[in-house]
Amino acid sequence: MSAFAINGLSSGIDTASLISQLMTVAAQPQTQLKNQLSVQQNVLTAYQAINTKLTALQTAADAVKQASTWAATKAVSSSTSVVASTTTGATSGSATTFDVIRLATAQISTVAAAGAVVASPPNGIDVVDAGGVTHHLALSDGSAAGVATAVNNAALGIRASVVNTDSGPLLQFTSTATGAAGAFSINGLDTAPQTLVAARDAQIAVGDPAAGGYTVSSSSNTFNNVIPGVTFSVGAVTSGVTVSVSSDASAISDKLKALVDAANAALGELGKDTGKGAVLESNYQINSITNSVLSAISRGNGAGASFASIGVQLTSTGTLAFDANAFASAYAADPAKAQASAATSLSGALSNLAMQASTQVVSPLINSGTSQVGSLNKQIADWDTRLDNQRTAMQNKYAAMEVALQKLQSTSSYLTSALAAITSSNSDSNK
Repeated sequence: MSAFAINGLSSGIDTASLISQLMTVAAQPQTQLKNQLSVQQNVLTAYQAINTKLTALQTAADAVKQASTWAATKAVSSSTSVVASTTTGATSGSATTFDVIRLATAQISTVAAAGAVVASPPNGIDVVDAGGVTHHLALSDGSAAGVATAVNNAALGIRASVVNTDSGPLLQFTSTATGAAGAFSINGLDTAPQTLVAARDAQIAVGDPAAGGYTVSSSSNTFNNVIPGVTFSVGAVTSGVTVSVSSDASAISDKLKALVDAANAALGELGKDTGKGAVLESNYQINSITNSVLSAISRGNGAGASFASIGVQLTSTGTLAFDANAFASAYAADPAKAQASAATSLSGALSNLAMQASTQVVSPLINSGTSQVGSLNKQIADWDTRLDNQRTAMQNKYAAMEVALQKLQSTSSYLTSALAAITSSNSDSNK
């Protein structure tokens, strides 16, 4: 707590201003520490940003190195009505040709609802699912709307609704799922429902099933693992559809482009933090990382060939460029050679370089910088306490001085008055 300051009431000195000026001088060592802290925090932020980019570079390089990257495949359909989706673990070169016999359908059944009642509430109705399990539903209302409500509330995978048609209202029951597993029957209505659409699985046929061929069925229009690892969906009855699996060069190319982007991001961060006037301008350790990345690219693969053969090359501005067409050509001409150059030589070198730069250079600098920031913060906090104590001491000192001066002034005034009284008394006596 600061001491009470009289602020020159007796001395006429502006002690508050004087103390403030003295404290500014006393705080100069702490100000220097704060300036050091600001610089160190900027340096630490730069180290952390570089480390983030190096980690991302290593991750991108490791992705290109992964065997699964080079095993990527894609499925292609010869028919616009059959859509082949992404593959998982499918073998390149796999293929099958088939006819789409039918599409999957969901059961739709209806019953006329012209009268006020379509079922007897005391008896309820029975819903039998595809597995033969009977579900008895109680009815509080025998109207079409009441039956629809009971069916919907039972959550049996059947939607019921009253539909107004040209021939009058109908109570319609629709399975929520396609395929034979969604089939149902309803007993207990005044009139037996009529099935408009039967529940059927989608089906494809390979060859003639009557002459050694076979069929494959699916409860939906999506087929999984007819070719192991491949999923495709059928949209129309058609014949002579071929679904084939091939290597997905575009997916590999995307991973290689991501590596080039990560390398450029790292080089960009390094350049920003070591450029003229930057916080790490003269930092040899950080500058050496940039040189190492550029050297790894310029050296080419183990055989001395340039990485330009797979579409990766240095530009005149010190960045990397990627030519997807060049990679596609190299991969089509010799997949194994392209993989060795991209996955082993290029990605292997950049992954090791990024890991070593991060763990052996930047991370120790971050740890050291963090320690320095902590030490500076502690010293600044210690100075806060020291300066508070100095301010309190000065305030107490000058407050005491003002009190002493006030007492002296009071004594002086008293003595002056007393002497004046004595002098006046003596003058009166001599008259």
